Formats: sequence, structure tokens, C-alpha cells
Amino acid sequence: MQVLLEICVDTYESAVAAIEGGANRLELCSALSEGGLTPTVGLLRGVKKFLAEWSKNTGRTVPVYCMVRCRRGSDFLYSQPEMDIMLWDLQMLKENGADGFVFGALDESGNVHRSQCEQVLNNADTLPLTFHRAIDCTDESKLLSNIKLIAELGFTTILTSGLKPSASAGLDTIVQMRAFTEEIEKLTGKKIDIMPGSGVKPENIRTILTATGCRAIHGSASVSKASSIANETISMGGSNVDALPLNICSKKMVEELRKIIASL
Repeated sequence: MQVLLEICVDTYESAVAAIEGGANRLELCSALSEGGLTPTVGLLRGVKKFLAEWSKNTGRTVPVYCMVRCRRGSDFLYSQPEMDIMLWDLQMLKENGADGFVFGALDESGNVHRSQCEQVLNNADTLPLTFHRAIDCTDESKLLSNIKLIAELGFTTILTSGLKPSASAGLDTIVQMRAFTEEIEKLTGKKIDIMPGSGVKPENIRTILTATGCRAIHGSASVSKASSIANETISMGGSNVDALPLNICSKKMVEELRKIIASL
């Protein structure tokens, strides 16, 4: 069973671990603690530089899809100034080697926002786009129409936890979503992949893939990194997230995920 393993990362260290562990694709972000925001151009350039040397030695390539999301918040309802910011970011990321983008926007009714998605797709040119877990914040009764719109717009993938907090909890809906995409492809010729994500671990990846039949899966494969600083860290913001241990991608866990996928 050929399955694409996408690993989301927000540091150079995590990107290297994911690549060396066997990820087929990276979702590059900043601030995964905030759900993943737009990465810096510097981070993208650093990862692409590493990949250039790594590819020479291995003969493998790993596409890097960049998140386009200018702020936290689960409304995914953006003003036009916010859209302008994200389009400027997208342009700079595109100029510095992004292989694709990850984006999602909803309108005031909580449905997929056609015009804002069109703005991103038009500016991405021919680069592929994933519609992210904004889909999980939509009304389940309108799931088919929203998936139809995403496919019609030209997204290649939908990242989803099945409208639940984790992919394991949303298995039934993910199965339904995949059936929708097969129906849409038959009717319109528009092919779009459903990619389960959220809470994906070695303990459940086999169940998720066999239950859904999906050909792509997404996770962070993260572990807490021990701090080398003796003194206790204090919070720099309104929450204590920045005072908690840093989560980084585990090369060993990516290898384990890859091994389980190979066994299917």
C-alpha cells in the first residue's frame, strides 16, 4: 500500500529529523503550539538548503508545503488586510522554493470561503494546495457541498480529523469524506485526496489507514525536548506555552511510522 507520510514541523531541527526519518513531504510552519502559522522565509531557505545537499547524497526529494496562516484562532475568517498579508507571505515563500501551500478560509456562515481561496490559488500559480483543518470547523450537514467546492477550486488535498479533535475520533466521517471525493471524481473528474491528521501515532496509524483506505496521512511525530537551561523559564506572553518544553520531531518515530506503513 503506497501511502504518503506528511510530517508537520516548525523548526530546522524537526525538519531534518523528519526528512532523515523518511517523511515523503513536509508541512512547514511556525508556532505549531498555535495550530501552525506561516513559516519565515529564513526557515524555508534553511530547510531547502539542507534538502539540496541531502538529495545529492540520497537521490530522494522531499517537497516542502508551507502553511499560509497569519494568526491563531479557529474562526478562519479573515479580513482583506489579513488576506493581503498572507498573499505577500505566499509570494515570498514561492520565490524562495516552496513546493506547495496549505491554506483554509471560512466565510461568516462557516462554509468554505470561495473568493479568499481563489485569491490564494491564483497567487500560487501551478503549485499544489492542501485545504487544512478549517474543514473540521464546518457544519457536518454541509460537508459534501464544502468538499465539492474545495475540489472545484483546485485544491489537491484536504487535511482533516473528520470534524473531531483527532483522526481516531473522526474515523467514520473520514470514511464518508473519502467516499464523497470518489463520487466527485466520477462526476467531475476532479481528484482530491483526503489526508487524516491530528493525534496520529505509531499506536493508531495502522487502524486509521486500514479503516479509511486513505493514501496520505499527516502527523508531527513529536516528543518533548529536554531543556539544557538550568533556570526555570518564564512565560513571555499571556499563556505558559512558551515556558513549556519544546516539542520537536522524533526521527525514530518517523521511522516507526514509515515502517508500519510499509507493512500494510
